Amino acid sequence: MARFEVNGKSVEGVDLLRRRHWTARLDFWPFLALYALWLLLAVPALDFTDALVILGVLSASHILAFLFTAWSVDFRAFVGHSKVKDIHAANACKVIPAKFLGSKEIVPLHIQKTVASSSTSGETEEIYFDFRKQRFFYSAEKDNFFKLRYPTKDLFGHYIKGTGYGTEAKINTAMDKWGRNIFEYPQPTFQKLMKEQCMEPFFVFQVFCVGLWCLDEYWYYSLFTLFMLFLFESTMAKNRLKTLTELRRVKVDNQIVLTYRCGKWVKISGTELLPGDIVSIGRSPSGEDRSVPADMLLLAGSAIVNEAILTGESTPQWKVSVAGRGPDEMLSIKRDKNHILFGGTKILQHTPDKVDVSYICHANESYP
Repeated sequence: MARFEVNGKSVEGVDLLRRRHWTARLDFWPFLALYALWLLLAVPALDFTDALVILGVLSASHILAFLFTAWSVDFRAFVGHSKVKDIHAANACKVIPAKFLGSKEIVPLHIQKTVASSSTSGETEEIYFDFRKQRFFYSAEKDNFFKLRYPTKDLFGHYIKGTGYGTEAKINTAMDKWGRNIFEYPQPTFQKLMKEQCMEPFFVFQVFCVGLWCLDEYWYYSLFTLFMLFLFESTMAKNRLKTLTELRRVKVDNQIVLTYRCGKWVKISGTELLPGDIVSIGRSPSGEDRSVPADMLLLAGSAIVNEAILTGESTPQWKVSVAGRGPDEMLSIKRDKNHILFGGTKILQHTPDKVDVSYICHANESYP
Protein backbone atom coordinates (compact mmCIF):
# COMPACT_ATOMS: atom_id res chain seq x y z
CA MET A 1 0.00 0.00 0.00
CA ALA A 2 1.11 3.59 -0.55
CA ARG A 3 -0.42 4.94 2.69
CA PHE A 4 0.06 3.39 6.13
CA GLU A 5 -2.43 4.46 8.79
CA VAL A 6 -0.23 4.34 11.88
CA ASN A 7 -2.67 6.25 14.14
CA GLY A 8 -0.09 6.61 16.90
CA LYS A 9 0.40 9.32 19.48
CA SER A 10 3.01 11.13 17.38
CA VAL A 11 2.46 9.80 13.83
CA GLU A 12 -0.89 9.52 12.05
CA GLY A 13 0.14 8.19 8.66
CA VAL A 14 3.09 7.39 6.36
CA ASP A 15 3.28 7.68 2.55
CA LEU A 16 5.86 5.63 0.64
CA LEU A 17 7.96 7.67 -1.79
CA ARG A 18 10.82 7.15 -4.21
CA ARG A 19 13.18 10.01 -5.01
CA ARG A 20 13.24 11.06 -8.64
CA HIS A 21 16.51 11.50 -10.50
CA TRP A 22 17.39 15.18 -10.78
CA THR A 23 16.69 15.12 -14.52
CA ALA A 24 13.18 13.75 -13.85
CA ARG A 25 12.20 16.31 -11.21
CA LEU A 26 9.10 18.32 -12.08
CA ASP A 27 10.90 21.57 -11.31
CA PHE A 28 13.62 20.81 -13.92
CA TRP A 29 12.59 19.18 -17.19
CA PRO A 30 9.25 21.05 -17.71
CA PHE A 31 10.98 24.40 -17.34
CA LEU A 32 13.86 23.21 -19.50
CA ALA A 33 11.32 22.47 -22.24
CA LEU A 34 9.69 25.89 -21.77
CA TYR A 35 13.06 27.66 -22.04
CA ALA A 36 13.79 25.72 -25.23
CA LEU A 37 10.40 26.71 -26.70
CA TRP A 38 11.07 30.32 -25.77
CA LEU A 39 14.42 30.22 -27.50
CA LEU A 40 13.09 28.51 -30.65
CA LEU A 41 9.71 30.22 -31.03
CA ALA A 42 9.48 33.45 -29.03
CA VAL A 43 12.91 34.95 -29.78
CA PRO A 44 12.70 34.77 -33.61
CA ALA A 45 9.03 35.83 -33.77
CA LEU A 46 8.87 38.67 -31.19
CA ASP A 47 10.86 41.79 -30.61
CA PHE A 48 13.49 41.92 -27.87
CA THR A 49 11.27 43.57 -25.22
CA ASP A 50 8.37 41.14 -25.57
CA ALA A 51 10.71 38.13 -25.55
CA LEU A 52 12.39 39.50 -22.44
CA VAL A 53 9.02 39.87 -20.70
CA ILE A 54 8.16 36.24 -21.48
CA LEU A 55 11.56 35.15 -20.17
CA GLY A 56 10.91 37.12 -16.99
CA VAL A 57 7.58 35.36 -16.47
CA LEU A 58 9.18 31.95 -17.01
CA SER A 59 12.03 32.76 -14.62
CA ALA A 60 9.62 34.04 -11.96
CA SER A 61 7.53 30.85 -12.28
CA HIS A 62 10.66 28.72 -11.99
CA ILE A 63 11.78 30.59 -8.86
CA LEU A 64 8.32 30.24 -7.29
CA ALA A 65 8.34 26.50 -8.00
CA PHE A 66 11.69 26.24 -6.25
CA LEU A 67 10.45 28.27 -3.27
CA PHE A 68 7.28 26.22 -2.93
CA THR A 69 9.42 23.10 -2.47
CA ALA A 70 10.75 24.78 0.68
CA TRP A 71 7.37 26.12 1.85
CA SER A 72 5.21 23.03 1.28
CA VAL A 73 6.12 19.43 2.11
CA ASP A 74 3.31 18.12 -0.11
CA PHE A 75 4.58 20.12 -3.08
CA ARG A 76 8.16 18.98 -2.43
CA ALA A 77 6.97 15.38 -2.37
CA PHE A 78 5.04 15.91 -5.62
CA VAL A 79 7.96 17.54 -7.42
CA GLY A 80 10.91 15.49 -6.20
CA HIS A 81 9.33 12.10 -5.43
CA SER A 82 6.92 9.59 -6.86
CA LYS A 83 4.49 7.49 -4.82
CA VAL A 84 5.09 3.73 -4.76
CA LYS A 85 3.11 0.79 -3.37
CA ASP A 86 5.97 -1.67 -2.85
CA ILE A 87 7.90 -0.81 0.31
CA HIS A 88 11.08 -2.33 -1.17
CA ALA A 89 10.91 0.14 -4.05
CA ALA A 90 10.72 3.13 -1.68
CA ASN A 91 13.72 5.02 -0.35
CA ALA A 92 11.87 7.83 1.46
CA CYS A 93 8.56 8.43 3.17
CA LYS A 94 6.34 11.38 3.98
CA VAL A 95 5.43 11.29 7.65
CA ILE A 96 2.11 12.85 8.67
CA PRO A 97 2.19 13.69 12.39
CA ALA A 98 -0.81 13.56 14.68
CA LYS A 99 -2.96 16.65 15.04
CA PHE A 100 -1.35 19.65 16.74
CA LEU A 101 2.09 17.97 16.72
CA GLY A 102 3.81 19.94 14.00
CA SER A 103 4.06 19.76 10.24
CA LYS A 104 4.74 16.92 7.80
CA GLU A 105 8.27 15.81 7.01
CA ILE A 106 10.02 13.74 4.34
CA VAL A 107 12.55 11.37 5.89
CA PRO A 108 14.78 8.60 4.47
CA LEU A 109 13.54 5.01 4.60
CA HIS A 110 16.24 2.57 5.73
CA ILE A 111 16.34 -1.07 4.66
CA GLN A 112 19.06 -3.18 6.24
CA LYS A 113 19.71 -6.87 6.70
CA THR A 114 20.90 -8.30 9.99
CA VAL A 115 22.19 -11.73 10.91
CA ALA A 116 19.43 -13.86 12.38
CA SER A 117 19.63 -15.44 15.82
CA SER A 118 21.07 -18.89 16.39
CA SER A 119 17.60 -20.46 16.35
CA THR A 120 16.96 -19.38 12.78
CA SER A 121 19.11 -19.41 9.68
CA GLY A 122 19.76 -16.75 7.08
CA GLU A 123 19.28 -13.01 7.46
CA THR A 124 16.43 -10.89 8.73
CA GLU A 125 15.37 -7.65 7.09
CA GLU A 126 14.66 -4.47 9.03
CA ILE A 127 12.80 -1.54 7.48
CA TYR A 128 12.54 1.63 9.52
CA PHE A 129 12.63 5.41 9.50
CA ASP A 130 13.62 8.00 12.11
CA PHE A 131 11.20 10.82 12.85
CA ARG A 132 11.98 13.46 15.49
CA LYS A 133 14.40 11.28 17.44
CA GLN A 134 11.97 8.33 17.37
CA ARG A 135 12.39 5.15 15.34
CA PHE A 136 9.50 3.37 13.61
CA PHE A 137 9.88 -0.22 12.36
CA TYR A 138 7.87 -1.93 9.64
CA SER A 139 6.04 -5.13 10.61
CA ALA A 140 5.46 -7.47 7.67
CA GLU A 141 2.88 -9.46 9.65
CA LYS A 142 0.66 -6.46 10.40
CA ASP A 143 1.74 -4.55 7.27
CA ASN A 144 2.23 -1.31 9.17
CA PHE A 145 4.80 0.81 10.98
CA PHE A 146 5.15 0.74 14.75
CA LYS A 147 7.21 2.80 17.14
CA LEU A 148 10.26 1.08 18.54
CA ARG A 149 9.10 -0.52 21.77
CA TYR A 150 11.12 0.05 24.92
CA PRO A 151 10.94 -2.48 27.82
CA THR A 152 8.61 -0.30 29.89
CA LYS A 153 5.43 -2.43 30.01
CA ASP A 154 6.59 -5.88 31.07
CA LEU A 155 5.91 -7.94 34.19
CA PHE A 156 7.93 -7.19 37.31
CA GLY A 157 9.17 -10.78 37.21
CA HIS A 158 10.83 -10.06 33.87
CA TYR A 159 12.82 -7.18 35.34
CA ILE A 160 13.73 -9.00 38.56
CA LYS A 161 15.12 -11.97 36.59
CA GLY A 162 17.05 -9.72 34.23
CA THR A 163 20.75 -10.57 33.85
CA GLY A 164 21.81 -7.96 31.31
CA TYR A 165 23.58 -8.80 28.05
CA GLY A 166 25.52 -12.06 28.15
CA THR A 167 27.55 -11.87 24.92
CA GLU A 168 29.24 -9.26 22.77
CA ALA A 169 27.02 -10.27 19.83
CA LYS A 170 23.90 -9.36 21.82
CA ILE A 171 25.47 -6.05 22.83
CA ASN A 172 26.29 -5.18 19.21
CA THR A 173 22.79 -6.15 18.06
CA ALA A 174 21.22 -4.03 20.80
CA MET A 175 23.49 -1.10 19.96
CA ASP A 176 22.39 -1.25 16.31
CA LYS A 177 18.75 -1.36 17.41
CA TRP A 178 18.70 1.27 20.16
CA GLY A 179 21.66 3.46 19.34
CA ARG A 180 23.84 5.31 21.84
CA ASN A 181 22.39 6.84 25.00
CA ILE A 182 22.88 10.41 23.86
CA PHE A 183 20.65 13.20 22.61
CA GLU A 184 22.52 15.40 20.16
CA TYR A 185 21.32 18.86 19.26
CA PRO A 186 22.06 19.68 15.61
CA GLN A 187 24.38 22.64 15.17
CA PRO A 188 23.54 24.47 11.92
CA THR A 189 25.89 26.97 10.34
CA PHE A 190 25.20 30.67 9.98
CA GLN A 191 24.84 30.24 6.21
CA LYS A 192 22.13 27.59 6.66
CA LEU A 193 20.17 29.70 9.13
CA MET A 194 20.50 32.74 6.87
CA LYS A 195 19.20 30.70 3.93
CA GLU A 196 16.17 29.62 5.97
CA GLN A 197 15.47 33.23 6.96
CA CYS A 198 15.75 34.49 3.39
CA MET A 199 13.40 31.80 2.06
CA GLU A 200 10.54 32.70 4.37
CA PRO A 201 7.41 33.78 2.41
CA PHE A 202 7.20 37.22 4.04
CA PHE A 203 10.85 37.98 3.26
CA VAL A 204 10.35 36.91 -0.37
CA PHE A 205 7.31 39.20 -0.57
CA GLN A 206 9.36 42.11 0.81
CA VAL A 207 12.12 41.52 -1.76
CA PHE A 208 9.47 41.42 -4.50
CA CYS A 209 8.11 44.77 -3.30
CA VAL A 210 11.63 46.22 -3.31
CA GLY A 211 12.01 45.05 -6.91
CA LEU A 212 8.83 46.90 -7.87
CA TRP A 213 9.99 50.07 -6.11
CA CYS A 214 13.27 49.91 -8.04
CA LEU A 215 11.25 50.48 -11.23
CA ASP A 216 10.34 53.90 -9.88
CA GLU A 217 12.69 56.85 -9.56
CA TYR A 218 13.26 56.16 -5.86
CA TRP A 219 15.54 53.21 -6.59
CA TYR A 220 18.16 54.36 -4.05
CA TYR A 221 15.53 54.23 -1.28
CA SER A 222 14.60 50.69 -2.38
CA LEU A 223 18.22 49.54 -2.29
CA PHE A 224 18.62 50.96 1.21
CA THR A 225 15.48 49.10 2.30
CA LEU A 226 16.87 45.88 0.81
CA PHE A 227 20.12 46.38 2.72
CA MET A 228 18.20 46.90 5.98
CA LEU A 229 16.17 43.75 5.33
CA PHE A 230 19.29 41.61 4.93
CA LEU A 231 20.86 43.25 7.99
CA PHE A 232 17.78 42.44 10.09
CA GLU A 233 17.60 38.82 8.88
CA SER A 234 21.32 38.30 9.53
CA THR A 235 20.84 39.58 13.08
CA MET A 236 17.97 37.13 13.60
CA ALA A 237 20.08 34.25 12.24
CA LYS A 238 22.96 35.23 14.53
CA ASN A 239 20.68 35.23 17.58
CA ARG A 240 19.27 31.81 16.65
CA LEU A 241 22.80 30.43 16.26
CA LYS A 242 23.75 31.80 19.68
CA THR A 243 20.68 30.23 21.29
CA LEU A 244 21.37 26.82 19.73
CA THR A 245 25.00 27.00 20.83
CA GLU A 246 23.93 27.66 24.43
CA LEU A 247 21.41 24.81 24.22
CA ARG A 248 24.13 22.35 23.19
CA ARG A 249 26.04 23.17 26.35
CA VAL A 250 23.11 22.07 28.53
CA LYS A 251 23.62 18.31 28.59
CA VAL A 252 24.18 15.61 31.16
CA ASP A 253 27.86 15.21 31.96
CA ASN A 254 29.40 11.99 30.74
CA GLN A 255 30.08 9.54 33.57
CA ILE A 256 31.38 6.05 34.16
CA VAL A 257 28.72 3.53 35.21
CA LEU A 258 29.24 0.07 36.70
CA THR A 259 27.32 -2.32 34.42
CA TYR A 260 26.76 -6.09 34.51
CA ARG A 261 27.71 -7.49 31.11
CA CYS A 262 28.98 -10.86 29.91
CA GLY A 263 28.69 -12.29 33.44
CA LYS A 264 30.78 -9.67 35.22
CA TRP A 265 30.69 -6.08 36.41
CA VAL A 266 32.48 -3.67 34.06
CA LYS A 267 32.84 0.09 33.91
CA ILE A 268 31.43 1.71 30.77
CA SER A 269 30.52 5.21 29.69
CA GLY A 270 26.98 6.39 30.39
CA THR A 271 26.53 7.04 26.66
CA GLU A 272 27.00 3.30 25.96
CA LEU A 273 24.09 2.16 28.17
CA LEU A 274 21.35 0.11 26.53
CA PRO A 275 17.77 -0.80 27.50
CA GLY A 276 18.01 -4.08 29.40
CA ASP A 277 21.34 -3.31 31.07
CA ILE A 278 21.76 -3.99 34.79
CA VAL A 279 23.70 -1.14 36.41
CA SER A 280 24.90 -0.15 39.85
CA ILE A 281 24.44 3.56 40.44
CA GLY A 282 24.82 5.91 43.39
CA ARG A 283 26.49 9.14 44.45
CA SER A 284 29.94 9.94 43.14
CA PRO A 285 32.95 8.99 45.31
CA SER A 286 33.61 12.68 45.97
CA GLY A 287 30.10 13.06 47.43
CA GLU A 288 28.76 15.26 44.63
CA ASP A 289 25.24 14.79 43.30
CA ARG A 290 25.25 12.50 40.27
CA SER A 291 22.77 12.73 37.40
CA VAL A 292 20.94 9.57 36.39
CA PRO A 293 22.07 8.78 32.80
CA ALA A 294 18.83 7.00 31.75
CA ASP A 295 15.41 5.92 33.02
CA MET A 296 15.98 3.05 35.46
CA LEU A 297 13.83 0.64 37.41
CA LEU A 298 15.17 0.21 40.94
CA LEU A 299 15.75 -3.52 41.62
CA ALA A 300 17.58 -3.24 44.96
CA GLY A 301 18.15 -0.47 47.47
CA SER A 302 16.40 2.86 47.83
CA ALA A 303 17.23 6.45 46.97
CA ILE A 304 16.24 10.07 47.49
CA VAL A 305 16.37 12.04 44.25
CA ASN A 306 15.87 15.62 43.14
CA GLU A 307 13.39 15.74 40.23
CA ALA A 308 13.30 19.52 39.91
CA ILE A 309 14.61 19.31 36.35
CA LEU A 310 11.41 17.42 35.37
CA THR A 311 8.69 18.71 37.69
CA GLY A 312 10.05 22.07 38.86
CA GLU A 313 9.45 21.04 42.48
CA SER A 314 12.36 21.27 44.90
CA THR A 315 10.95 18.62 47.26
CA PRO A 316 13.12 15.45 47.08
CA GLN A 317 11.36 12.24 46.06
CA TRP A 318 11.75 8.87 47.81
CA LYS A 319 12.40 5.91 45.50
CA VAL A 320 12.11 2.28 46.59
CA SER A 321 12.96 -1.02 44.90
CA VAL A 322 10.49 -3.44 43.34
CA ALA A 323 11.37 -6.19 45.79
CA GLY A 324 7.90 -6.09 47.34
CA ARG A 325 5.97 -6.22 44.07
CA GLY A 326 4.43 -9.40 42.72
CA PRO A 327 6.18 -10.97 39.70
CA ASP A 328 2.87 -11.14 37.79
CA GLU A 329 2.13 -7.42 38.14
CA MET A 330 2.58 -5.18 35.11
CA LEU A 331 4.87 -2.14 35.25
CA SER A 332 3.17 1.21 34.64
CA ILE A 333 5.34 4.29 34.22
CA LYS A 334 2.67 6.64 35.59
CA ARG A 335 1.55 4.46 38.49
CA ASP A 336 4.95 3.12 39.58
CA LYS A 337 6.96 6.34 39.58
CA ASN A 338 8.21 5.57 43.08
CA HIS A 339 10.24 2.67 41.61
CA ILE A 340 11.78 4.61 38.72
CA LEU A 341 14.87 6.82 38.58
CA PHE A 342 14.24 9.22 35.70
CA GLY A 343 17.09 10.30 33.45
CA GLY A 344 18.52 13.73 34.29
CA THR A 345 17.44 13.70 37.94
CA LYS A 346 20.06 13.82 40.70
CA ILE A 347 20.64 11.25 43.44
CA LEU A 348 20.91 12.97 46.82
CA GLN A 349 21.08 9.92 49.08
CA HIS A 350 20.81 6.15 48.69
CA THR A 351 20.91 2.90 50.65
CA PRO A 352 22.86 0.72 50.91
CA ASP A 353 25.74 3.16 51.23
CA LYS A 354 27.60 1.82 48.22
CA VAL A 355 25.28 1.06 45.31
CA ASP A 356 21.73 0.69 44.02
CA VAL A 357 21.05 -1.98 41.37
CA SER A 358 18.81 -0.79 38.53
CA TYR A 359 17.38 -2.04 35.23
CA ILE A 360 17.66 0.30 32.24
CA CYS A 361 14.10 0.80 30.93
CA HIS A 362 14.48 3.72 28.58
CA ALA A 363 17.43 5.54 27.09
CA ASN A 364 17.93 8.72 25.04
CA GLU A 365 14.92 10.53 26.54
CA SER A 366 12.82 10.58 29.71
CA TYR A 367 9.13 10.36 30.45
CA PRO A 368 7.56 13.50 31.92
